[in-house]
Amino acid sequence: MTAVAVATEKRTGYLELFFDLVFVFAVTQLVRVLHHDHSAGGWLDTVLLAWLVWWAWSQFAWAGNAIDLDRRTTRVAVLAVTGVTLLMATAIPVATTGDGGLRFAMPYSVVRLSGLGLYWWGLRGEPEHRAALRSYLPIAVVSPVVVLAAGAAPADVRPWVWIAAVAVDVASAVAGGRGEFRVAPGHFAERHALIVIIALGESIVGIGATVVGSELTAAVLIVTAAAFTIIGVQWWGYFDWVQAAAEHRLAAEADLRRRGRVARDLYTFGHFPIVLGSVLVAFGMEEAVAHPAEHLEAAGLWSVGGGLALFSAGFVAGNARAAGTLLVERAVALVAVVALAALLGPRVSATVLVVVVAAVLAGIAVVETRRRG
Repeated sequence: MTAVAVATEKRTGYLELFFDLVFVFAVTQLVRVLHHDHSAGGWLDTVLLAWLVWWAWSQFAWAGNAIDLDRRTTRVAVLAVTGVTLLMATAIPVATTGDGGLRFAMPYSVVRLSGLGLYWWGLRGEPEHRAALRSYLPIAVVSPVVVLAAGAAPADVRPWVWIAAVAVDVASAVAGGRGEFRVAPGHFAERHALIVIIALGESIVGIGATVVGSELTAAVLIVTAAAFTIIGVQWWGYFDWVQAAAEHRLAAEADLRRRGRVARDLYTFGHFPIVLGSVLVAFGMEEAVAHPAEHLEAAGLWSVGGGLALFSAGFVAGNARAAGTLLVERAVALVAVVALAALLGPRVSATVLVVVVAAVLAGIAVVETRRRG
């Protein structure tokens, strides 16, 4: 068997699932940031922190795809980094404050730099793959250092330094596209499917926790059912066919250099709006269930409309990159949720808005499923 054929058989291991548990908590913490600050600055902080968390997870997804995680030394290293990641996650809500910057930045930088070191060390017996990593590492190591500098910067300057770190991350990924990364399609697709489940799970947890703290009125039951329908449609939109189609597209690319670029664009870049959108929807659904008879405030409307739009945009952009075609139904969904949130949201209760959005998205999903069936 060829090296590529063997690589495609790799699947997600229990160590990676354990590592992901910390990111379940990190997603919850991101929602807390938005709960605490509904201003434009709070939105910017949430998006930037979401990117930084995403990039830390993504870096380990790439490393775990390439190296042997069954070695005991590697397991110990990953477990140690998982503990540091937990410290990072605890500091997400205070990362924007004057005293909390370094509390977030220090463990974050350790996680990122440790991940890069583990990636390099794990490929010590594969000189060709290491050669590809050389195109990525020199730039990638700069970003965690910039984040560390942001932690020491004044709170009002910190977001701008984070933006610089994001720019470095993008530049490192673009530079890495020149190398021949050996990507195992099944494992890579599975890892990203699991992080989507984690993001959707935050909405389920948020809805459930809000219902527990509310009086079980008819309005609460209706809005909860509609909110769950939206989350169910999101799940269907990803797992009915997109997840398998994306994996097939990645596996069908025989050229290693092009496969690495497809993995980068379709998953590392393309899945970020999907995950971020799910985080924002979680906040919006919590607000709707907590105040079913009231109009959603601006932050809630932005979360519902913008979150669902981002979720659809990830698929539209990803499919355009992978297949060169437009997903018409997803594009319609993107426009529809923004229009409903902007035009209908300020005029109706949260319950009515969520019910209408759920009905529209479910209808679009049915049309798409039948057309592709």
